[in-house]
Amino acid sequence: MDACQPPASHTASRPSWLPPALQVRPFRWYWAAQWPVLIGTWMQIVALGFFVFQLTHSQTAVGIVAAADGVPAVALSLAGGALADRVPRRRILLVTQSVLGLSSGALAVLALTGRASLASVTAVALVFGAADAVDLPSRQALVADLVERRLVVSAVALGSVAMSTCRIIGPALAGQLLVTAGPGLCFLVLALAYLVPIAVLVGVVPDIPPTRASTAGVRSGLRAGLAAAAGDPLVRAVLVCAAVLSFLGVSYMPYLPVFAATSLHGGGAVLGLLYSTGGVGGLIAGLLIAGRGRPSTRVRMLGGGGLVYAAGLATLTQSHTLAMALPALVAISFGFLAMNTSMTTLLQTDTDPALRGRLLGLYTTTFAGLQPLGTLLYGVVGRRVPLFDAITVGALLVGVVAVWTATRPAIRSTALA
Repeated sequence: MDACQPPASHTASRPSWLPPALQVRPFRWYWAAQWPVLIGTWMQIVALGFFVFQLTHSQTAVGIVAAADGVPAVALSLAGGALADRVPRRRILLVTQSVLGLSSGALAVLALTGRASLASVTAVALVFGAADAVDLPSRQALVADLVERRLVVSAVALGSVAMSTCRIIGPALAGQLLVTAGPGLCFLVLALAYLVPIAVLVGVVPDIPPTRASTAGVRSGLRAGLAAAAGDPLVRAVLVCAAVLSFLGVSYMPYLPVFAATSLHGGGAVLGLLYSTGGVGGLIAGLLIAGRGRPSTRVRMLGGGGLVYAAGLATLTQSHTLAMALPALVAISFGFLAMNTSMTTLLQTDTDPALRGRLLGLYTTTFAGLQPLGTLLYGVVGRRVPLFDAITVGALLVGVVAVWTATRPAIRSTALA
């Protein structure tokens, strides 16, 4: 049986008002288990930038820790994708999510005991980033294992709905905890949250073998994945767009604590509000796509989402009031969700299923790996020109590249599939 096709027993009838992918029982449980982790993840994102800036009073240090969290993706995501094509993804996730929980626990101990230093926080961020780099390709590929091909757009959008909703809840909680209890408790919440998906992986998610699992070694598998990407114009276009979005767009996020402090003259509560508001646009886009998204919409999501993202980020970076910043953050998250849903769905549904893990690993390598490098670039450039002016230029380039990608023949042809 094709790994993309769930067993019939997994698709028991559910109320028609449910989004289609939630009618698949293993996916429904798997999706629900992500919520506590996503809430905790956003709490940690807010708390970590705040904690490092509070600890060092240096925007460069914020960039260093962000790089430590993301650089392992460059070295390990592709290998993680090759592993995901050889080993049942459920087994990989049991290991990686255990390590992620333990890493967040270590951050909690460092913060709560007052023994944290830039070196120790950076070291834990490296471990967390390494585990996350291996985890992400398997976590993305598992979605297409649990639902049919026609439901992948709905399933990916539902994941984005969870992410966006938790982006509203998590930062708001973090903002309050930063004021009342400090960042250590935020890290502890994420450490405990990982127990939920681990329990679901053990008790509900089936041990589905990869499609046409390769008997070649990991190195040969990596070469095969790279060769497929180099020879496939659709994959090349997606990776170019992901690279620019990550390097010049999403890399602004670690500087939100700096933006809150310098442009808005706010503290932890304002920072939490910024992160939370950013989730509103993603939630709106995710709900629209989950309920109505079809394969033919992917091209419009990519080009249109890129323009919305660019306009939102350019507006944010020039804002000095919450009245301008908050709507801009809504636009940024709306545009990002549309672009990311389009690109990941293209890789999951319009490429060889046997290479899915490796191609998603390449996407993760490109996306997550370049984000911290872009953050460092902005930090360096920000010493010579205003930091947020540099990010404005990057935002405009993201919009141009998104439109260019959406007009490539290999991408446009998928609208007819």
